[in-house]
Amino acid sequence: RDLEELPAMKDLPVDLSTLPSITYHTENGNGIGYSTLRMRGFDQRRIAVSINGIPQNDPEDFNVFWINFFDIDGAVEDIQVQRGAGASAYGSTGIGGAINIVARPYRPNPYAQVEVGAGSFATRRLSAEANTGLINDRYVGFARFSRLVSDGYREWSWTRFWRFFVGVTRYGDRSTLTVQTYGGPQRDGLAFSGIPRAANDSPVETPDGTIIGRRFNASGFTRDTENFHQPHVEVHHELRLTDRAKLDQSLFWVKGEGYFDFGATFRSANYLRLPAGVVPDNLRGLPLFISLPDAAVTFRAYLDQWQAGWLPRISLQSRAGRTTIGAEMRLHRSLRWGRIESAQGLPTEIVGSDADRRVYEFRGEKLIGSMRLSHAARLHPRLEVQADASLSYSRYRVYDESFFNNEIKTAYLFANPRLGVRWNPERALSAYASISYASREPRLKSLYDGEEAGAGFLPRFEQRGDGTFDLTRPLVKPEHLVDVELGATLRRRTFVLSLSGYWMEFFDEIVPSGSLDQFGVPRTGNAERTRHFGLESEIATQLTSSLEIAGNLAIGRARFVRFSEFVGAAQSGTTALDRSHNPIPAFPERSGHARIAYRLGGLSAILRARYASRQFIDNSAATPEDGTYDSALTVDAYLVLDGSIGFSFNERGALNGLSVTLDLNNMLNDKVLLYGNVGPIGPQFFPTATRHMFATVRYTMR
Repeated sequence: RDLEELPAMKDLPVDLSTLPSITYHTENGNGIGYSTLRMRGFDQRRIAVSINGIPQNDPEDFNVFWINFFDIDGAVEDIQVQRGAGASAYGSTGIGGAINIVARPYRPNPYAQVEVGAGSFATRRLSAEANTGLINDRYVGFARFSRLVSDGYREWSWTRFWRFFVGVTRYGDRSTLTVQTYGGPQRDGLAFSGIPRAANDSPVETPDGTIIGRRFNASGFTRDTENFHQPHVEVHHELRLTDRAKLDQSLFWVKGEGYFDFGATFRSANYLRLPAGVVPDNLRGLPLFISLPDAAVTFRAYLDQWQAGWLPRISLQSRAGRTTIGAEMRLHRSLRWGRIESAQGLPTEIVGSDADRRVYEFRGEKLIGSMRLSHAARLHPRLEVQADASLSYSRYRVYDESFFNNEIKTAYLFANPRLGVRWNPERALSAYASISYASREPRLKSLYDGEEAGAGFLPRFEQRGDGTFDLTRPLVKPEHLVDVELGATLRRRTFVLSLSGYWMEFFDEIVPSGSLDQFGVPRTGNAERTRHFGLESEIATQLTSSLEIAGNLAIGRARFVRFSEFVGAAQSGTTALDRSHNPIPAFPERSGHARIAYRLGGLSAILRARYASRQFIDNSAATPEDGTYDSALTVDAYLVLDGSIGFSFNERGALNGLSVTLDLNNMLNDKVLLYGNVGPIGPQFFPTATRHMFATVRYTMR
């Protein structure tokens, strides 16, 4: 019910931000497209996200591209969130936490459903789904198809999606087999750069006469576009071996292929490999908008990747307790290349698909394997102890690189243990405590950015005296964490109250350190020592049979303990700046969510409030010693109010099966900035849309 009542036509990070310690931002402004989730301030690269236990973090980049499975919420029955370090169900380690989305929508009763919706910014959705119900006591099939379009809140932030989800489940006497596939092609206008802080309140004018408001998107000038398709295929098998033993296993295959087209006059003639004479020799290292001002260049960054894996798990129940043995085996391969797709002012023989004159090209590989052992034992009717241990191996490989011929092969091996206790399980008042140790390798771009090699980015490994790189000694090291978690929950007939606390001690935490890459993603480095700690609380109470109030509040701190940040270019010399005791960027010290829900008969009315305190966007933004901070490097605290009202005509004659819903987002019409970072030309911020709505009409036939 909670999932169904969340606002329609929003990315999953928007929905998940109703949970404790979770915030989000969206590049498009209206929650459709590229959205990013943060848990306890940790970005989603450090959160283990899975669908049906299958990892969704990109093996090379670690990012989670929610846009690639937008609208999967139509097939979701459950979302499980674990805050804090530890392994997900199949061993993938999350530093900030783990999220598992359960999308296996097979029901014993048949139904068909059609839904249409429309709202602000020319946003529209049409979807149809059907469930066969149980056939011959063995089979259930499900299919859902959707078309989603939106112009987006910001300029040139449109989306055009097709989506499908098709699957079938077979129930045997001792086993269940599910085969399903989902995905769909997508096209969208990119909006990966933000706006100046001042533009949030009123438009500002740049020296060249450009007017920048809060809906401004620099990609609109160059019509930056994505065209991508990433279908998923999953096979899930559950087999009851004996009354006390069960085997679960999943096979999966994911194929992603597409491209990003974006303006590239910020690139130099050297990077673009322009022939001699196109620009003067002494200007070849400068951006093209300086060396060749009349040129217009659209660059295509192409990606072709696939991933396959097997995830088996055996569960054993005995008098000694419950034991789980799991494994993870995955192989990921990618091909990346870039070329000048279209241009004005450049020789035609170097432009477009006919020329196919590539600026960079290389292949990547990630091999992943892990084993996990978990044992839970009830030592006393009121005390349960659980011990987990995982051993994970991963290996990066970069090969077949054109122009620079860099060959990289770097492997990591980690052991991640965890010990936890639960007091009074299944009772009204219960408590838990755990301690865990977690390690994780850097992402591939922290070791080598092949897309930027032409701009002078070298492999980030220690150099030997002869100038070669020692590939056993990367400059960015793995991060390690000791995490202590504890909490208690009180459940009564009319309310639930929980309180939890955490203390996370990091060694070599991977943090933003320096510039952004070409897609607006911060580059990272190690902070020698950092510390995160906080308290999280949740409450839900049923005041009457129709009125429910729920909310959560998180209070925490994240600080560098010892950290020297190096700024400047290697060619001209770097400077070490001491950031010790400074706040870590993008970690709000307070966040919360409140919900009031009224339900009577077919009527439901829900009011939601989402809050986050001030956030800093740079390692230098605040100095706790004197309590000062730089407002230009700050995202102000915000409070956003959303509302929904709906009515279901179930059991009302001819209208039976019809329901209507109206979502009103940012009801107070506030100008809110959700996130920011420091880009090539200074601080940039990402706004959320002002007041906007979406109406849905759904008809279900059973």
